[in-house]
Amino acid sequence: MSDALLALGTVQWGLPYGIANRTGQPRAQEVSEMIDLARASSITTLDTARAYGESEAVIGRVVGDDPSFQVVTKTDPGILEGAPSEGEAVARLLESLATSRALLGRRLDTVLLHRPEQRVALGGAVWDALVEERDRGNVGKIGISALCPEDAFAGLEDPNVTVMQVASSLLDRRLHEQGFFKAAAARGVEVHVRSVFLQGTAFLPSDALPPGLAPLAPSIRLLDELAEGLEVPRPVLFWAWAKELGASRLLVGCERAEQLVEHLRWFEDSSPIGLAVRRTADLLPELGAEVLDPSQWS
Repeated sequence: MSDALLALGTVQWGLPYGIANRTGQPRAQEVSEMIDLARASSITTLDTARAYGESEAVIGRVVGDDPSFQVVTKTDPGILEGAPSEGEAVARLLESLATSRALLGRRLDTVLLHRPEQRVALGGAVWDALVEERDRGNVGKIGISALCPEDAFAGLEDPNVTVMQVASSLLDRRLHEQGFFKAAAARGVEVHVRSVFLQGTAFLPSDALPPGLAPLAPSIRLLDELAEGLEVPRPVLFWAWAKELGASRLLVGCERAEQLVEHLRWFEDSSPIGLAVRRTADLLPELGAEVLDPSQWS
């Protein structure tokens, strides 16, 4: 088992998010309960973004500058919209940082570019400005949120990228199979894994998948056979796989405290079954980006 730690994703706190989300955004009391549970469970990282609706504001109200939590936020994804000049794009970046700082009520611990193209566009002007903000002490760590394996590997080539968020799961094993996690560890890059459950797809019955995700059904049926044989719920398999990746943080998003309790139990129960899950993973069919990349879902 790796030493990866759970981190609490908060997109659900600001938006009705996730293919399996049936309850929408949590109320303030529910968020407070999740924060208390996270603190008691040694979860110290919260993940948010400018694009996550009210999420930053909710964290600011409930957590504020509590030093027991580190907050990862992401830049406004629209910085490059409308083909701005270098100066306009940099101004948008600085506005994004200022807004995040005001809403969170704290120094920005870690900032990721929400769109990887922001790192190289306009001669790297936006990225250079973020590096400068880090060097001035206005931001802690910096990096990117990768949307695909190509983005992730490109990020490893930049020495200023010290944190990266990527998507990976038992259903989407591309980065693992391409050696990304070993390469990131060799470079000393902190990797945070999102979409461990493929945005909730892992919780759906194989016969309840949306039409565009129907190619996942054979994989889910095979995993259900394994889960039945191991006498564990299906999500335990996904945590077992994620633990083996060698990541620094594994993100879990919840709308209610009861869900977080459940995930903490599944996370613990997944420790003994890593080998069995790895063997079954080798049998799962390979799938294309149109199924594995939520940005391509219609």
